Amino acid sequence: MTDSRWIDPEIDGILDGDPELIQLAHLVRAARPEPALDPRFEAVLRAQLMREAALRAPVGPQSKQRAPRQRVVRDAWWRRPTQFAWAGAGLGIALAAAAVFTITRPIQQDRQMVTAGSPVAELHQVNTDNVITVAFSQPMNQQAVVAGLHIRPATQVTTAWQGNNLLITPTHRLTGNTPYTVTIDRTAAKAADGAVATHDIHISFGTAPTPPPPPTVETLTVTPLGPVDSGTQLIAGPSGSVIATSSTAANPVSPPASATPTPTPTVVATPSPASASPTATPPVTVSRSVLFGSSGAADVGPAATSTALSANGLRLVSAVTTAAGTDVVLSTVAGGKSTVLTSLGVPVLATGWLSADTALVAESDRILTVDLQGHVSELVALPAGTSTVVFAPAGGHAFAGSPAGDGALIDLTTTASRPLPGSRTVAAFSGDGTTVAWVDGSQPIAQLRTAPVARNQVTTIPLDHPGDHVAELALDQTGARAAIIDHPAAGGDQLDVNSLPSGTLIARGPSGAQPVFTGSGNRIALVSADGQAETAALPGGTTPGTSTALPDGAAGVLEAFVSAQTTGDAAAISALTVPSLGAAQATPTGLTRAYVISAAVDTDGTIAATARLIIDASASHPLASFADESLTLTSNAGKTAFLVSAISVAPLHDEPVGPHVVHVTPTNVGGQLVLQVGFDSDLRPGSVAPAISVRTLDGQLLQATTVYDAERRTAVVTLSVPASTPVSVTVAGGLLDVDGQALASPFTTAVGG
Repeated sequence: MTDSRWIDPEIDGILDGDPELIQLAHLVRAARPEPALDPRFEAVLRAQLMREAALRAPVGPQSKQRAPRQRVVRDAWWRRPTQFAWAGAGLGIALAAAAVFTITRPIQQDRQMVTAGSPVAELHQVNTDNVITVAFSQPMNQQAVVAGLHIRPATQVTTAWQGNNLLITPTHRLTGNTPYTVTIDRTAAKAADGAVATHDIHISFGTAPTPPPPPTVETLTVTPLGPVDSGTQLIAGPSGSVIATSSTAANPVSPPASATPTPTPTVVATPSPASASPTATPPVTVSRSVLFGSSGAADVGPAATSTALSANGLRLVSAVTTAAGTDVVLSTVAGGKSTVLTSLGVPVLATGWLSADTALVAESDRILTVDLQGHVSELVALPAGTSTVVFAPAGGHAFAGSPAGDGALIDLTTTASRPLPGSRTVAAFSGDGTTVAWVDGSQPIAQLRTAPVARNQVTTIPLDHPGDHVAELALDQTGARAAIIDHPAAGGDQLDVNSLPSGTLIARGPSGAQPVFTGSGNRIALVSADGQAETAALPGGTTPGTSTALPDGAAGVLEAFVSAQTTGDAAAISALTVPSLGAAQATPTGLTRAYVISAAVDTDGTIAATARLIIDASASHPLASFADESLTLTSNAGKTAFLVSAISVAPLHDEPVGPHVVHVTPTNVGGQLVLQVGFDSDLRPGSVAPAISVRTLDGQLLQATTVYDAERRTAVVTLSVPASTPVSVTVAGGLLDVDGQALASPFTTAVGG
């Protein structure tokens, strides 16, 4: 008697004691050792058997006898697929199962039935480089099958056969984040012996999002400004200029007369070349505070350890070291006389401005106010151990740091303070004073943290510099970019410029110190290793190929929001929207993918965006469904934090036949606006340029040169307008895909701004 102890209990139940089936199973089992499996075997076999189990009905004179057993087989496939052949029982049990499936049906019916499956069927994250395999149940009329093959979205392909498997290779890789349906007409799904499929063959799947290309990291090209002394501080001057606290770059001058400290302001004459007498001692080179501007280097006062520019850009307050301590000196940016406001018997950590007529001076234990008449008063005491003080350029806040513990953010109007977690001695304010940033010194891997000064909302930005020491930090005018002097553990200091809040590295410069963004925001200055003040243009503005679509903060929020809609994460949706918007309730359920098509900055600073929400096709619904939604993003006053403030979602409907626009992205190439218009389908090249038109927002038609990039399925539209110009883009119904299908309806969107 045949031993059946090796048979899986569920298989044993299916065999139901039938001696023929048990004997067949043993014969298959005895055929081991098993050959190496094709990697696609199990998935294809499973798909084929599941379809057969679901679609075939018992026919012929044996139907009454075999119906119960067939029903058990069908239920087993759907109810416990992982406990069947592919759960690890091996090829022998899989073939036994296939044999059972075949034996329960008349042989004549099997010859007449054509079925097919694919490893990618019903998957939602298929690699865009995939070759699509369609596995047929029997030898096919290959020419007829290929003639009846259709792919949606329209895709140029090449085909090949391996046995009963049809291999479909896209000419250009599949479009990322897109639902696909492969269809073979029923009448074309012919077997070699003439049998045909009972219905059209549909294989539906979706592709994984294509990772964005790695960001281009610009190498900064520096321009020397002039020599500076060791320990010089750089600050942003008016009109894009840079001020150094100690430099010999100005014309040689006679040594300045020393200022005698007095309790009331004293005038100190600022020497000039004109004051030198022909018979006097020859001029000597001395260090002074110097403004580097478009007309060269200009003397703006005595050399100092710290200086600060008033909000109106007219005055400087500086800390000048003397034998007795520190003079607090008032100078004008236009040059001329300098005035000693007061003298202190201790070193000064920093200088700043509280208002246009009140300066700030930080000692190690307190912050003082000094008015223009030299009156001094204590404003606030500093925490014990303070070694670093940074004043916001716009006034109103200060950072007090210590190597021993968390630093504090101090409101200079109310004198209230709050800790900045992880901060030590490296911190900076944005030029408008709305954002504070600091390096978290409590972590083994360097992290940048930012927060609005008005509220305790900390954002952590990983910098991925394990073992490095971030020594210096600067923010631009709005807090959208950070400059970091990074001291790697292996040596070789470098300047990194990161976009915030993503932390994306956008530029890298040479080693140096004292980074500072100019007031115009399009340049950065630093002190080089060889003692030169240098400046360099930043990416953006005139950098070829850079995106001009959105501020970094808005782009990140927009992508995070549509991602949360796809996953149905109601908590994340709520966190990214203004209170009580109800965006989660407006979002369709069951989404499998979503993407942003376009976005534009309106004149009021809000962001208007269009996104597409998609439910992939399935066996029960062979067409993908989608809904377009309109979004509005609103920022805070400093445009450093964005939230979705309005949402309108169209009803879900079946995706229409024809090509679809998947993105419209404005870029800057040589200062001109260049649009990248992406599609999900392969297009007829001759139909692309006539279908795309671009107008200004007031309706003026712009001259455009359009080139279709078939490999990327992208139309590149070059315009003779500045890169910052907001425009309206229209794609007309004359656009055709390679199958001759037209755009279902004209598409119009606004971009840029």
